[in-house]
Amino acid sequence: MSTLGFAFPVGLGAKLGNPDVPVLAFCGDGGFMYAVGDMATAVGYGINLVTLVFNNGKYGATQDDQVHGRFDGRVIGTDLHNPDFAALAESFGALGLRVEELAELPQTVISAVDARRPALVEVTVDAMTSLDLSEVFV
Repeated sequence: MSTLGFAFPVGLGAKLGNPDVPVLAFCGDGGFMYAVGDMATAVGYGINLVTLVFNNGKYGATQDDQVHGRFDGRVIGTDLHNPDFAALAESFGALGLRVEELAELPQTVISAVDARRPALVEVTVDAMTSLDLSEVFV
């Protein structure tokens, strides 16, 4: 997929360009792993980006294309075995948080922004099942 892995590094650039404005990067789990090493850059340079990683254990768009698109339901290479993303962020020296219930998301994001340090919020598949951002961030 053409922009896979794009959100996190571009979020870092957006935060550098707007240091006094909260910046959020929204990533799928597969896409985030394309640029996970940039977490060291965020910590090393104090780039206080808040990254939300939506963890459904797959390259979702690619798998959807395989199931419903051009490949007649043949699925290969799109299921992922992921790390504990919150712990991974902590291992880099960033703040790592996890949301398992959708109702926790707004306050967790506010806490991550208020921390004024690089932060990653892992949103689990259980929280994602009822996710509708138009209702969450009012």
